[in-house]
Amino acid sequence: MNLEQRMDVDCVWKVQTPEKERTHLIVYHQQEHGCATGMVGKALIGDAEPIACIFSKLMETDTFNHIPSPAWTEYRLYETRSNNGDRFWILRIPKAYPVELHPVPTTSNMSWLYTYPIVRDIVLILNQYGVNGLTYMTTNLFALRKGFEQYGNLPHGHVATFDFATMEKEVSVHFGSDEAVHGDDFILAPNVWIWCSVFSHFCFDCKRAEVLLGSPSPTFVDVDCADSLLNHLQITFDLPYDQEVLTSFTNSLRIMADETYVKIDLEDEQDDFDMGDFKP
Repeated sequence: MNLEQRMDVDCVWKVQTPEKERTHLIVYHQQEHGCATGMVGKALIGDAEPIACIFSKLMETDTFNHIPSPAWTEYRLYETRSNNGDRFWILRIPKAYPVELHPVPTTSNMSWLYTYPIVRDIVLILNQYGVNGLTYMTTNLFALRKGFEQYGNLPHGHVATFDFATMEKEVSVHFGSDEAVHGDDFILAPNVWIWCSVFSHFCFDCKRAEVLLGSPSPTFVDVDCADSLLNHLQITFDLPYDQEVLTSFTNSLRIMADETYVKIDLEDEQDDFDMGDFKP
């Protein structure tokens, strides 16, 4: 074990300190609605153990915990390889700073304060080991929420990308292949755009700092969106994934959904969970 510290982040390496090697970082928040990014992340990680756990006093966490299966608040870093042998690190975020879903510009204006220091320190730590590319996966498109209807949305089977490193003039929408057309203006959650923006500035020799958007869903387990995201990652990076682990994880999510989840109307004003909530 090796402890590496920056101003606001403590990184506990669970393996020997990594060698410097060109590495692409994939980041996702595991609690997004539809669980598509969570399923994709689990498929890429498989049964691997984390190579590092990252802690910060600024991370969002619940007051109480449970045993014998306590929840964890730290970010966990995993390693995988593409079919070409390129190194990829996958950062699994269990919880992000809560955002009030309201289009007023000053809404949730503390998000930067609690997100920027964590992202900055993580980028600086990982950059010294060769991380020079980022893909942040998200399905948090708010076009289905009141007040956000003017922003872009994605139908199922489609993904969209935008690179903060090159600051492309338009968003690229992909149709299940490497073909792309230009899409509408999309709105991004704070944790998403802060990650991409900070990475593009603090990562030396930055090659890519993109957001990968999947279609939002009114369902708790969105397998179609997960398939679209996985397909794009395979086409772009030639990444393998564990089908057996993905199937098992998807089945466990469906069981949890049947026991604890109730669908709500899209016009409902409830903001606790986008397009659904947990049963008491």
